[in-house]
Amino acid sequence: MGIKKQCTKKNMKTLSQYKKILDKHFSLYIRYRDKGKCFTCDRECGVKKAQCGHFVPRQYLAVRYDERNCKAQCYACNMLYNGQPSAYAIRLKALYGKNIVETLEGLRKEITKLTPMWYEEKIAYYKLKVKEYETSNIWN
Repeated sequence: MGIKKQCTKKNMKTLSQYKKILDKHFSLYIRYRDKGKCFTCDRECGVKKAQCGHFVPRQYLAVRYDERNCKAQCYACNMLYNGQPSAYAIRLKALYGKNIVETLEGLRKEITKLTPMWYEEKIAYYKLKVKEYETSNIWN
């Protein structure tokens, strides 16, 4: 007979805690995927110094973890220049087609409720993807 994990308030996470954990792994994945190169100015800043920039602000859950919406950006572009929205939009269209900006903007209006199970699945997925990058020869 297996031992069941007791579900207590002590080991349960809040949605806010799940979001913080997923943000960490998702951001690292995006920066590895983009090889630490700024999407908007092409600056090589490296995986550790790059940031996960969002075209549609991350406050909108429907696109917060949408890989099309998220690209590596340098500190200057992401923070000082507010994400460089014009350059970001031009490059998104070149990468995904002319309708991507409208698609992402439309998704911002969707009301999205994410469950603990959804977060757990995504955390596991992005942890694995990051581990694959970290153990590949590309980064050694």
